[in-house]
Amino acid sequence: MEYESGLKLFFWIGTAIMVGLTLMVLLLTVIYQKKVHKIKQKEAENLLRVSLESEKRERKRVASDLHDSVMGDLNAIRNYMTVLSNEEQHSASPQNPLLQEVETALRKMQENIQEISYNLMPPLLESSGLTSTLENYFDRIKKWNKLNITAKYQSNDIAIPSSIAYELYRIVQELTTNMLKYGKIRNITFSIEKDENILTITVIDDGVPFDFYKNLKNSSGMGLKNIMSRLKQVEASLVQVSVDKGNKIVISLKNTL
Repeated sequence: MEYESGLKLFFWIGTAIMVGLTLMVLLLTVIYQKKVHKIKQKEAENLLRVSLESEKRERKRVASDLHDSVMGDLNAIRNYMTVLSNEEQHSASPQNPLLQEVETALRKMQENIQEISYNLMPPLLESSGLTSTLENYFDRIKKWNKLNITAKYQSNDIAIPSSIAYELYRIVQELTTNMLKYGKIRNITFSIEKDENILTITVIDDGVPFDFYKNLKNSSGMGLKNIMSRLKQVEASLVQVSVDKGNKIVISLKNTL
């Protein structure tokens, strides 16, 4: 009897030890997986940060090259064309219409290059800040598109680090581009304001309704994905608010300054 009792005790002790070891192995596995996940997440965040910084440097370089080199060459060509045009005006022969067409084409090319250079890297962003850059951006949007844009800026002096301001500008630019491309919009309402330590950007349109996060999952393009990457980079959140007509996007981030 004592022998059987000893066997039972040994069995239960062994079982308890085995269960304990199993639980310990499972716990260590979970801890290890969480640690690996954190490491991979950190690596992904670092890769994203490096990628966005590289993109910013490259955009700035290309914009500078377009402005300083290509625009300089086009200005020189336009000067030559002006000289030729003046010579023809003082000559006995009538002015060549082809010369006028070339001058017009050069002028339009310069305007297009200026627009491309601006879109790559707005010159106001580093010198005047986010608010002034957005004001200028929406003025240009109104110039090239038949839109009614109502913009509200709480202050022209909202202090934001240039690295964050750049990402926020790109987010607004991407949202607006999507609205113009797919939304069939006629009106945009935009606001940027700071309440204590929270910076809030609101974009409202009267275009075709869409579900941002649903489209993000189903989209094969990079536009919405780029927005999410930039939001993650500056630790901001994007909420789509339900409205009767069109779309309303609210972007919020903690302003540490």
